[in-house]
This record gives sequence, C-alpha cells and structure tokens, in this order.
Amino acid sequence: MYKATTILLLSIAMTIFLCCTSCNEHKTTSAIDDWENMSNKDDGDDNTDSSDSTDLDTKSHFNIRGIVARWSDVSNPAKIDYIQIAKDNGINTFSIHNADRNSLVWQNFAEKCEEANIDIEYQEHMLAYVLPRDLFAEHPEYFRMNKNGVRVNDANGCPSSKGALAEIHRNAIEIARNYEPTNNRYYFWLDDGGDICYCDECENYNASDQALIFENEIINALKEINPDALLAHLCYHNTVDAPSIIKPSEDIFLEFAPFTRSWNAPLSQTWVKASGSSLSHGDYLKALKDNLKIFPTETAQVLEYWMDVSLFSGWDPGNLVKIPWDNSIFLDDINTYASLGIKNITCYTAYVGPDYVNKFGDISFLEEYGQGLLNYKSK
Repeated sequence: MYKATTILLLSIAMTIFLCCTSCNEHKTTSAIDDWENMSNKDDGDDNTDSSDSTDLDTKSHFNIRGIVARWSDVSNPAKIDYIQIAKDNGINTFSIHNADRNSLVWQNFAEKCEEANIDIEYQEHMLAYVLPRDLFAEHPEYFRMNKNGVRVNDANGCPSSKGALAEIHRNAIEIARNYEPTNNRYYFWLDDGGDICYCDECENYNASDQALIFENEIINALKEINPDALLAHLCYHNTVDAPSIIKPSEDIFLEFAPFTRSWNAPLSQTWVKASGSSLSHGDYLKALKDNLKIFPTETAQVLEYWMDVSLFSGWDPGNLVKIPWDNSIFLDDINTYASLGIKNITCYTAYVGPDYVNKFGDISFLEEYGQGLLNYKSK
C-alpha cells in the first residue's frame, strides 16, 4: 500500500512539474513567434475580431491634394486657418507665393505644416529669373526672335542658344537651393503668356517643344543637387498642344492647367466652350490625352481654378467676387480626371484670404474640395 501511494504521489509531482515547465516555456516565446502563431489561425474562425484591421480601400485615389495660394491668404489663422482646414479635410500640399521665408512667422508656418504632414512646394513662372532680362544688352542671342526677325527680351528666350541654356542651368541650381520643396517636385514655368522664339533654328519647334528644351536643361541642373528631383511641364496657354519633336526627360511630369475652360459646366460636357476661349472642353480633354501619351500618367498633375478668386475677380483684390463654386461640377471633373489615370490635383485659392472671409464669410468650398479628393472612389 505504501509503495503504491508513493508511486502515485511521484506521478502527480512529475505531471505538475511538466505542466509548469510547459507554462514557463510558453512565457519565453518571442513576440514574433506569437504573431506567427496568430497569423496561422483558421481564417474562417467566426470569433476573430477584425475591428482593428486596416481597410486599404479607404486610401484616397488622389496622392496630391493641394492648393496654390498667396502668403497673405494663409498667414492669418485667426481669420482663416488653412493648416487646420487642410488637416480636417485631407489637403496635403501647399504652394505659397510671396512669403518672406526668412521670417519667424514663415518658419513657424512651415514647422506646423511639417507636423501636419503637409508638403510645401513653389509653383512659379520662373524663366525671367533663370534667364535674367538684363543680359539682353550683352547677349541678345540668348533671347527669342519675334515674327519680324528681331531679338526681343519681353519673354522666355531662345532655346537654341547654348549660352542661354548654360545661364539657365547655373541659375536653376541657385534658385532650387533657395526654394527647396519638401516633396521633390519643382516648378520653373515659362513666362506667363509669353511668346516663343521664331529664329531659323527654332522655327520647327512648337511652344511645348521649346518649353521642353528649357526644362530638360533645368532638370539636369536640379539632379546635381537633388537626385530625386522632378520638374513640371506646364500644359497651359500656348503649350496646351503636346510636344511634336522634343522628348521629355523621364523625370519631367505633366501639369495640365485648363485656364480658359468654363466653370459653369463640367469638362465631361465636351461641347461647352467658355466665352472668349478658343478651346472647347473636348479640345482640352484631347490635349490632355495627347500629352499623356508622351508624359508619365503616374506623375501627371492637374492644376485647376475652381477656387481661384483672383481669376474670377479679374486679379483685382479690391473688387473680390464670390467664387462660382458648384460641388457637383467639381465632383464630375475629378471623376473625369481620375478616369484618365490622374492621381495628383492642385487648385488655386488665390485671394481666398481674410478679406474674402470678411466680405463673404462662407468658405465651405475648401472643405468640399478636400473631402471630395480625399474620399473619391474610382467609378
């Protein structure tokens, strides 16, 4: 009897010891092993809690959801807090004009943008800066020849001039160092509304070809200081037509700006033509499609004017008008752009600042713009 009891007690002790050892071994299992064990569970387990899983479908179709504004529009958050509006509505890119970037106010603004994951870039007409007009007296050959065969320094330059390209290269580097975007996207637009060169060497190039000659030189310069640099080719005004001869560098992206479209109808109404415009909506969409055959679709960007009070006010800040915002037109337009593969959209909000708020109050269009881009789903 005693012997049997002893054997039974030893058996129980051994069982307890093995159980404790097993428990201790489980406690020392790595977190990675635990994660692997969890991931191997039956996917069909009805008790699995999926409330914390990430819904990838909530990611916006549009990568860049931006605005282009003046410093005076965005620098008074007591009246209109652009950073908070952006955070609340998914706007993630600012292009700001005319800021004193050495000031503490700007530095504070830029720091808040960084904290809110808002990129800062600089969209500007830059040819007059990279090819200064005062060089004309010494180097008239740097500048464009007009239709009368006369060299003039009113706009742009001569893309066939090696001296002009060398000057542009040097100055592009200097400017880029002082205006460094946080998203590697640079903008050195041609002079606004400026004509092109008609010299013998340039006569076979259309306006977009001439722009690309300058831009190919500029992107080469930018790469010397930023290997990740991308440069915009602005499809606007006389560069709406696709280039016919010159091929873009692989790091040049298309920026499509339908400046003379109608904002009273969506682009999908292809027969519409704004008063005074030479281009119908159909013409604009054809031009966009033609350009997307030459420039990468994945980096292409739209620059729109739905909220551009400066345009609707005739660039007179003393005579502000209420923007003709129509959310249904906006939503129709972004669907049109998305259907062509566009994933980056920015829009002017020039003059949408403290004076606009004082006069009209309502700025709900900024929310509709941000939310429309953020929540867009491909149809």
